[in-house]
Amino acid sequence: MKYLLLCQIQPASFANVSPDAEAQMMASMLAYNQQLIQAGVLVAAGQLAPADTAQRVFTQKGRIKTEEGHALTGDTQIGGYYLIDVPGETEATGWAAKCPLVHMGSLEVRKVAYAPI
Repeated sequence: MKYLLLCQIQPASFANVSPDAEAQMMASMLAYNQQLIQAGVLVAAGQLAPADTAQRVFTQKGRIKTEEGHALTGDTQIGGYYLIDVPGETEATGWAAKCPLVHMGSLEVRKVAYAPI
């Protein structure tokens, strides 16, 4: 089963991180990525551009509208994702718990209910 691990961050939590702590976090994240690869569960992963660069597309009164990222920034943002293929929810939440980001943010674990490809 495929699960999407959505990395949720609060940008304010990273505002005063020292360069040494940032380098340590990056090394921890790279090691985590390698664990996922070596276990054969990683399907895809990515770090997203900042929320203030995003566009939201929606319908309002029957017309397609867009909204720029500055209006989308909030306390919690999606900073990246992992798509993993594991036997079930227990394994998916187990992998989420191993992610170093849980010490500065959170991971939302969502089962992929349907994938057209």
